[in-house]
Amino acid sequence: MRKKIAFYAPIKPPDHPIASGDRQMARMLLGALQRAGYDAFLASREIAYSKRHGAEHMAARKDAAHREALRLLKEFEDPLKRPVLWFSYHPYDKSPDWLGEEVCAALDIPLVTAEPCKTGQGPNGEWLPWRAESKRIIASAAMNLVMTQSDREFLAGFVPDDKVEWLDPFIDMDLLEVEPVEFSPWPSAVGVRLLTVGMMRPGAKLESYTLLAQSLAMLADLDWSLAIAGGGPGEPEIRQMFAPFGKRVTFAGEVSGGQVLSLMEMSDCLAWPGCREAYGMVYLEAASRGKPAVALETMGVPRVVEQGRTGLLARPPDAKTYAQCLRSIITDPDLRARLGRGAKEFVEGERSGAAAARRLREVIDAVLSERAN
Repeated sequence: MRKKIAFYAPIKPPDHPIASGDRQMARMLLGALQRAGYDAFLASREIAYSKRHGAEHMAARKDAAHREALRLLKEFEDPLKRPVLWFSYHPYDKSPDWLGEEVCAALDIPLVTAEPCKTGQGPNGEWLPWRAESKRIIASAAMNLVMTQSDREFLAGFVPDDKVEWLDPFIDMDLLEVEPVEFSPWPSAVGVRLLTVGMMRPGAKLESYTLLAQSLAMLADLDWSLAIAGGGPGEPEIRQMFAPFGKRVTFAGEVSGGQVLSLMEMSDCLAWPGCREAYGMVYLEAASRGKPAVALETMGVPRVVEQGRTGLLARPPDAKTYAQCLRSIITDPDLRARLGRGAKEFVEGERSGAAAARRLREVIDAVLSERAN
């Protein structure tokens, strides 16, 4: 009989209606656990995430988690439904896993986290009480799987080294569903087809769009066109930002994940700077279609874009060097082809669902064996 693992994503469940990189990774982790041979199931859709930091909001989230824990513990009285391990994806300051903490304590089962991290504490330390809660729960885990160096450095201050392991960001191509698009957002027969995919919202996403526009302004002499897929509250500002490029830039609007994959297949290169990206699933998606990426060497992006193998990284990460990388991609078709092949080999050989399943099996079996002893 396969061992039961309770899977939980405190930010949003893998079947949440709003698409995001978090949701996609949650889906793929759940699939990888099942591929690894476990009976992994979605334990709860309870959302711990809060946009507001006040004590009353924390109290409300903790109370909701407690009520959900009571419901689950009643369900787990059935030995056939009782899990042997709780797997928590992406617990952090704004979404501590209070639910997993209570269930694990009551059932005396180990907690394993994947991608535990922190957010900004706020200008006046507003999120510090939430961070304390998140850190306490992460510290109690039998193992924490990190995907970026910044997350590893965060844990170093309060989690022993033997309670931290690496898990490479990955993409399960078996779970990708390509949906056809009935249009081409690029002008016909106009140069190299660049594609940008990103939500249009303030913060890091807007920074990426700004840097991209600044970089393209330095490449007016080259033959290129850009299609932008995405939407959000920052769209009016972003449209104004790219207006000087005229018909060279078109907006595809919000499209489904499957349609994004089709657009990637139609493109020549993914052009997305990735300002302050944890790593960015979009780069692995492009690689799965055999397309190179041009990005910044910042935070976790080098974990999914390998310089000179799957794409080009701007060093230092600024508009001038990013424009230089784009120039190389646009003017050198042999480089684009070589990087595209490297990207496809990268995801198929090292960042596949099967590779992730093997790594998860290795880590989780070790945790369960140690608990048994």
